[in-house]
Amino acid sequence: MDERQRQQIETLYLQMFDQLMAYAKATLQDSAMAEEAVQDTFRIACQRPDQLCDSPSPPGWLILALRNTIRNLLRRQEKAKRALEPYLQIQSEQPTWTKDRLRLKTLYEDVADTPEFQLLWDQVVEGKTFHEMALERGISTAACRKRVQRAKEILKNKLDQDFL
Repeated sequence: MDERQRQQIETLYLQMFDQLMAYAKATLQDSAMAEEAVQDTFRIACQRPDQLCDSPSPPGWLILALRNTIRNLLRRQEKAKRALEPYLQIQSEQPTWTKDRLRLKTLYEDVADTPEFQLLWDQVVEGKTFHEMALERGISTAACRKRVQRAKEILKNKLDQDFL
């Protein structure tokens, strides 16, 4: 990114931040997630300064980038919910203790006690952002994103094995 692009992105940030935040808050109904989406949008803008600066309408480019970012964020959340759904459904349908059965968590080899499950639980059920989860764990936001990705894969494989 050259100096001209950096200045243009900085100017756009100052001009567009409030408008983008308002749009993201209205769409996501969550201030923290909205802020994360807007920050992610500007991260993308900094990674693609040529596309943004050479666009006929840089503000329009940012709005489209934010829409895509929000759509991807919602898609990731929905995917995580689907991955956890079978486990949560079984847990809510059966009592924790029965005379003839072990605890449900024991039947599923303590999936609920794994850090992977807790990470997805925080994101899906608690509605925490990557930034909030990263702060709690003392890691970077990028590292948190990667851990969530790995957690989804690990739990999907684990749940698939349990239900086969």
